[in-house]
Amino acid sequence: MLFARGWRKREDPQGLLLSTARSYLFNQVLAARVADGSWCRPLAGDVLNLEGSASRFLSEAADPALEARAAAGDLHPTGPLWGQGEPHSRGEVALLEQREAAACAALRDGLIAAGARHERRALRVLPGAASWRAAEAESAVWLEFSLPRGAFATAVLRELMRHPTLV
Repeated sequence: MLFARGWRKREDPQGLLLSTARSYLFNQVLAARVADGSWCRPLAGDVLNLEGSASRFLSEAADPALEARAAAGDLHPTGPLWGQGEPHSRGEVALLEQREAAACAALRDGLIAAGARHERRALRVLPGAASWRAAEAESAVWLEFSLPRGAFATAVLRELMRHPTLV
């Protein structure tokens, strides 16, 4: 395993292995939030991210105004990118994040020991400037959209293909 053999930063100058470990833990938290239906709505104890910015703040209690803003795409719940420092989440959100990290304690502890800095990332991404047009080939379309830094078009396409209107 990466951390068991004494990982050294010089062996991975771009940080790809650290990034992969952090993404895996983030995805575990996201999967748990998708399973309980809370991935797109603020919970008490969530760290929320303002759309299109790096601004974040703690949601200390259930708040209908924050729920409305999340539904409108103005803010998003976040998940942890593990490393040194405080996750800043509280209550049941913090417990869920800690539980998921504990299930992969070697990765969590390895990231901390490697000196990765704890950060947060939005649990959802809203593609911008989306459009589509029919392609020349039968049953094909061209999709165009923009994504913020760190988001992957393959993940967006996977979710589109799972959409209930396409079944």
